[in-house]
Amino acid sequence: MTRPDSEPRCARLTALIAALALGACASPPPAVPAAASAPAPASAPAPAMRMLPAPAPATSVELDNAADGTRVTIRRGAEVKVILDANVTTGFQWQVPPNAAPVLAPIGERIYLGRSADPRSTGGGGMNIFRFRGEQPGRVTLQFDYRRAWETVPPAKTVRYEVTVE
Repeated sequence: MTRPDSEPRCARLTALIAALALGACASPPPAVPAAASAPAPASAPAPAMRMLPAPAPATSVELDNAADGTRVTIRRGAEVKVILDANVTTGFQWQVPPNAAPVLAPIGERIYLGRSADPRSTGGGGMNIFRFRGEQPGRVTLQFDYRRAWETVPPAKTVRYEVTVE
């Protein structure tokens, strides 16, 4: 005669046996080679720390509004392109930084590109693009002020980038 509470006990015992059987079927852990587990002889030199080389200066860098405060390093002769949101229909323009020389030289004039080629979207905004070439080793901070040329109030926006030419 079986007792009424023996059935749950049997089910638990069966589940435990099944779990143990499955565990026994699992593959054993990989064997560790004897050389890997043995300590290094006292006479062997300790492995030297590996130093990674400094990153090479960039040959071309593109910066935008979101990159305000970015520091970049470029090679001599490399280009820095700065792309800033603008809307010339409001009278605002990004002013060319006057302090780039002699480290950086401007490539061409400021360019304005509207967001759309559709002439019906006048006033939709666009972007000013400035390009500079690394002329000689040194460091310069490019500061762009977004303002109306005829106003004497502080600029509506300012962004800065520190550029090092190697």
